[in-house]
Amino acid sequence: MYSFVAISVILSFTPAFGKPGPFSLSGSSYTAAVYEHHFILDQKHHAPLSRAEALQHMQKNLDVYEPQAAQAAQQGAQILVFPEYGLNGFNFTRTSISGYLETIPDPEEEHWNPCTDPQRHSNTEVLHTLSCMARRHSLYLVANMGDLFSLL
Repeated sequence: MYSFVAISVILSFTPAFGKPGPFSLSGSSYTAAVYEHHFILDQKHHAPLSRAEALQHMQKNLDVYEPQAAQAAQQGAQILVFPEYGLNGFNFTRTSISGYLETIPDPEEEHWNPCTDPQRHSNTEVLHTLSCMARRHSLYLVANMGDLFSLL
């Protein structure tokens, strides 16, 4: 049996082997940016989509995110928060959300950088894209996405 949960994923360019990220958690402050946009909804919003169709839809929103991450980094941001539901929209049913869900391993149980090791887990294409975006722009990113996991 599988279940899903919408979670916010915080990605950094910090490799799993412990090099420092763009800002220190022990520092007294950091610069944050928040980006809001009218996300692109799929035309068949309530109909179930294949994984390929869902990825194609989410890529349209990721294409909007990329220049925003570059601009935030150029303006000195260290962390960028993307909008809730910004990748896929909202009001899904349990069936219609399935193509959008990705495997997001528990960072407490596994050290993994999706950008540098994209083949370790299946169904992590969006996580890979966001991780590489964070790495490319030396940012922490916060993005809302659906997680698929086994209850067994």
